Amino acid sequence: MANITLEQKTCKGLADFLSQRPFMSRLHILDKVDRKLLNLLQKNNQMPTRDLAERVHVSQPTCLRRVRALHEAGVISADVAMVDPFELGYGMMAFLEVSLANQSDEEMQAFEARMGREAEVLQCYFVSGDYDYFLVVHVRDMDAYYQFVRRVISGPGNVRNFQSRFPMKRAKFTTRIAFDEKESEVGVRARR
Repeated sequence: MANITLEQKTCKGLADFLSQRPFMSRLHILDKVDRKLLNLLQKNNQMPTRDLAERVHVSQPTCLRRVRALHEAGVISADVAMVDPFELGYGMMAFLEVSLANQSDEEMQAFEARMGREAEVLQCYFVSGDYDYFLVVHVRDMDAYYQFVRRVISGPGNVRNFQSRFPMKRAKFTTRIAFDEKESEVGVRARR
């Protein structure tokens, strides 16, 4: 039997424990190949399987099987094309801190559902601190932002107050999660 480190035993034990609890996320173990695949796919998810397999030193069928398994586990949640809104003339981003007048669970769920339907809202977070929600909003210009605020934030009635912040320069933007490829195994929570 191969030597198993304490870290591997702990990850395996935790994975076994979590897999017996259907209401919780399962622990999905990512080995070095999985993490290298994830790092490569986050840079270019259109890379041909042949090239991907070659870069991670596995066969094409093994590579394809692993990528499918990462999708099925929910580790890879979507394959999308990144569009640069600034190149398309959508040149205004705003960060909104929003406080609700009524913070009941029902009202908070209604607010989150409403933000989920608004195309201008790229991200919506329930946060700790002085405000209840933090929104990332992207619009064409100040007039579009004004219309958005009147229609979505001021109009519906449950917003006590909000504060807008406008970035003057984007110093960094990425959606990539950097996986350490040196560890033998890393456990991550998976949806499925």
